[in-house]
Amino acid sequence: MSIDLGVMSQWSVTPHDGSLPSIAPLDALLARTAEGDAEAFAELYDRVAPRVLGFIRQFVADPQQGEGVCFDVFVDVWRRASRFDPRHGSALAWILQSAHGRAVAAASGSGSGSGSGSGSEDEIAISA
Repeated sequence: MSIDLGVMSQWSVTPHDGSLPSIAPLDALLARTAEGDAEAFAELYDRVAPRVLGFIRQFVADPQQGEGVCFDVFVDVWRRASRFDPRHGSALAWILQSAHGRAVAAASGSGSGSGSGSGSEDEIAISA
């Protein structure tokens, strides 16, 4: 089975309502994502993408570039979910740490985290 990352770019990010998602369920979703669960990844995305995008927009003025950075953050979450360790912090903090690094890089114009991607990885295989 595979997940088409092009689909993720079509998902809309709705405005954040100000409430924080529950920490434990996000940790569980990230753990399931690490096991290749695309549904868990989609739910994780739906629950935290608005907050991540809002965070990124604090650093990146261009809305389109901010959305590209957010996309890159979630590609990174998909790829590196197995590296998350809840003993070192919450899933949300782990995701926002990645978002911070990419947003700062994009804002400084270093090219990393700019949302441009390589273009050759539109689809990532998920081991079943």
